[in-house]
Amino acid sequence: MSTNHFVNIQKNDLRRFIKEVFISQGLLEKHSQTAADVLCYADEHGFTTHGVTNLRNVYLERLMDRRINPKAEFSIAAESPGTAVIDAHHGLGLVAGDYAINVAIQKAKKVGVGCVVVRQSSHFGSAGYYTNLALKNGMIGIAMTNLGSQTIARPLGGSVNMIGTNPIAMSAPAKKVPPFVLDMSTTVVATGKIRDAQRRGESIPEGWLIDDYGQPQTDPNTYFEGTGHLQMLGGALATGGAKGYGLGLLVDILCGVLSGANVGPDPKILKAGQSDEQSKKDQNIGHFFLALNVEAFRPLLEFQDQMDSMLETLLNCPTTSDSNQVVYPGYLESMRKNQSELVAIDRSVFEDLSRLGNQFDITIPETEKVVTHS
Repeated sequence: MSTNHFVNIQKNDLRRFIKEVFISQGLLEKHSQTAADVLCYADEHGFTTHGVTNLRNVYLERLMDRRINPKAEFSIAAESPGTAVIDAHHGLGLVAGDYAINVAIQKAKKVGVGCVVVRQSSHFGSAGYYTNLALKNGMIGIAMTNLGSQTIARPLGGSVNMIGTNPIAMSAPAKKVPPFVLDMSTTVVATGKIRDAQRRGESIPEGWLIDDYGQPQTDPNTYFEGTGHLQMLGGALATGGAKGYGLGLLVDILCGVLSGANVGPDPKILKAGQSDEQSKKDQNIGHFFLALNVEAFRPLLEFQDQMDSMLETLLNCPTTSDSNQVVYPGYLESMRKNQSELVAIDRSVFEDLSRLGNQFDITIPETEKVVTHS
């Protein structure tokens, strides 16, 4: 891949820029900082499909047409010592998610477990950001989100989109080695990776998309044309597709049904003429957060010691001929973050950020040097 695809930007400069863009849309400064932190976390950890590439299309467009309310004040609709239901009142999911996970963490400090669900929200970015906050408090964190009524993938054996990408994240603390950080969609890939390939004019691997007859599609354009269909994690039934399908539904249950948010499999989809319209909406998104205070189960240092032992054993596993080292979820992302104060941004994404800077009269981040990405 050509090195011209990426540019380097100082992390703090990028966060400053994103914060100022959100302020320009009427968000409070503290909420704008939070939103910038969530988006930039994704790029800093290599989850570029959930970072600043989405600033315009996923967040700004909805803020500007008021599908997202920049002045929304979150409220607790129901609460117990270890649980809460939060109504985000159509606010920015990046901020609502941060608020909710912190409520969960505070509850876990008091009673050992904090479980918080959110309704009437919007896209909340990278799920790993929220579990990382639990991690910083010596806790295990779990975060999930559905896509509200927006649907992207078909149920196994179905011919109509009824499920979102429905990501799941989980983090657990270690001491000597990088923590375990799982951040995954329940579809075979995030749709942002398909969009990245389309933008660069590249093909995609077999297994991401299939046509109406189950044949693999390697042209990313087929997804946006509606002839290539995103598969659930595992793909076909014979290769474990039922597992991804089940996980996607699990997310809709915990994020949507439990909180009172919308879910993908809505009866309106089955009504003639409404499936396309319904599938494109992302109203009333739901989130789920769980914080587990390790100290409520066993001493944190004992837990971390055993985590180190387990994870170091994986790192020391003998490799096959085509692998340099066995790693685990979170290891490479942690190494990437610690190496530099620079973050790599796709050049076309940076060009779009520059246009936003000119549009809102905000100083554009300075670029350093072109970097190589494989």
